[in-house]
Amino acid sequence: MAKLSFKSSKPFASLTVTSISSGTLAVVAIVTIVVGALTWWTVNQVRENAHKDHLEELTKSIQLIASQTELSLQDSDLSRIRRLLLDAQATGLYLRLSIDYANNQTLVSTDLGDTYQTSLPDSWGAPAVPFESKSRFDPQLGQLTLFEPLHVGKDGSAVLIAESMPIADSQLLWRFELAAALTALSGLVLAMLAWLQRRQRPAPVNAIRNALTRYAEGQTSTPDLLVASSLGQEASAFNDLLQERDELSSKLTMLECESTIATVSADSFGLSSVCSSLTQGMVVLDSNLNIQFINGSAAAYLGVDVGTSNGKSISQIDPNNLLVHTATRALNPDSPRRLMAEIQLEQSATTLRATFARIPREDDVLCLIYIEDITQQRHADEALNSFIAQATHELRTPLTNIRLYAEEAIDAGTEDEEFRSNAFNMINSESRRLERLVSDMLCVSELEAGSMKIRKDTVRPGAMFEELQRDYAPQAESKGINLIFDLPPKFPSLEADRDRLGQAIHNLIGNALKYTSSGGTVTVKVEFDPSDAMTVRVSDTGIGISLEDQSRIFERFCRAQDQRIESISGTGLGLSITNEIVKMHSGQITVESELDQGSTFIMTVPSGRTPMNSAA
Repeated sequence: MAKLSFKSSKPFASLTVTSISSGTLAVVAIVTIVVGALTWWTVNQVRENAHKDHLEELTKSIQLIASQTELSLQDSDLSRIRRLLLDAQATGLYLRLSIDYANNQTLVSTDLGDTYQTSLPDSWGAPAVPFESKSRFDPQLGQLTLFEPLHVGKDGSAVLIAESMPIADSQLLWRFELAAALTALSGLVLAMLAWLQRRQRPAPVNAIRNALTRYAEGQTSTPDLLVASSLGQEASAFNDLLQERDELSSKLTMLECESTIATVSADSFGLSSVCSSLTQGMVVLDSNLNIQFINGSAAAYLGVDVGTSNGKSISQIDPNNLLVHTATRALNPDSPRRLMAEIQLEQSATTLRATFARIPREDDVLCLIYIEDITQQRHADEALNSFIAQATHELRTPLTNIRLYAEEAIDAGTEDEEFRSNAFNMINSESRRLERLVSDMLCVSELEAGSMKIRKDTVRPGAMFEELQRDYAPQAESKGINLIFDLPPKFPSLEADRDRLGQAIHNLIGNALKYTSSGGTVTVKVEFDPSDAMTVRVSDTGIGISLEDQSRIFERFCRAQDQRIESISGTGLGLSITNEIVKMHSGQITVESELDQGSTFIMTVPSGRTPMNSAA
């Protein structure tokens, strides 16, 4: 047999990294965070200096007014004092000025609604406030209040109270502050991406190593060895090598068969001993499309009996003419020597790839049909394409919302404080949604690479469920869904990975809210058995899941075949990730559902604590 060698069209030596390295992302992230922090600090310093200068100006002014007021008090001239305070208010620095004495009684005020005296009191009494100069700032009103003591004689004291006009930050300062916040947020996102990229760097190597280990253990089938192409160019190149291996193996088999067929007589093909162990189907036709040979795999694909098929016309075992048309073309000398066609078997939902080869002989022309089952490959391609489309949509939605709310918040300026607050809340919510989606995608990469692990620690489930209730209450309220948390009065601790466990329950509650219509109910019930194993039941009154879909909803990229969910976004990852997390905690998850009646997902996780052996 001739030695066969081949070279991949995408050798590892020629791989180039097209994405930005994690080191560069980290540097950019650090610079962005530093710039945002410095901008924020500078804006705050400018604001503090402005407030300090304003306070100094008001302090000097109020001290001057106090000295003039004391002189007027000595002359018992209240009308002059009132004019003095009104003149000070007219400068635009003050909103209100007043003189108070014992028990917060007002002597003179610029506020026409206040009740004040028309003459000096007979007794001043104790001072209204501590006898010292001081100031107070109200951040909500942006207003300074200054207190300046007045000497009114030996028998008492009074205090001059001045309330400044509200201090409004300039719109430019606010814009700089918002820009600093967005810059810092961008830096954090870049830092997260750098961390994710660094975490994922060994993933292709781990995945390929695991595939080679399976190959060494005897699993030589290509579907068992393929790794996720999403792990990078190394993974794609490895998959290309496997595909080329299969193609070359198929070509080698066909060359051997063609050589064998061309060198033996028509009545003694001898192919059964050569091809009986092949998992691929093989059919040999003569120029009249009569079957000269068919192996067991081809007979199984076509649903016929090997012993009774020889000598029959191909049209007799192929009533739908899936092979006849291409075989006729292949026997035509004017056609290419090799043709290829895909065949869809509707009764078994199987996809076959048939390769037709013309084999000239001295007295006849034969047609060799080589049949492969590519159903799993097509399903994998469809699932990957669907996942990429869904993930792109899921990523684009929160990013678009963040950009739109940031732009609208900037346009609104400082005039609409409520709108700004709502915009920041929405940006925060969408950022958390983006974080959860990236976390799901990272989990899938870790699962593909076999590197997903849990880090057990003591977990207080009570605090975790309170956080879940706070997170999902606004979403349930906005959809008009009644969200009920049925929690026990006491929560025993668990030994588990809090982040992973929270992620699993997040996925269950999020799915329940997503597939429940307005007016429905979602119930989260938590129970503990005597061994402190935790059972979480997430029930909804949504659309339900068919029996057929219940058997595969925990598969990766799987979504129920229900037209009602086509408009609902999703990647088909949540339940598969939840299932893996529960398994890693030695727990189990099941589903009870009926179409149009709702679903209940039951997740049980053991306490994880080692039981104490009682003394003998």
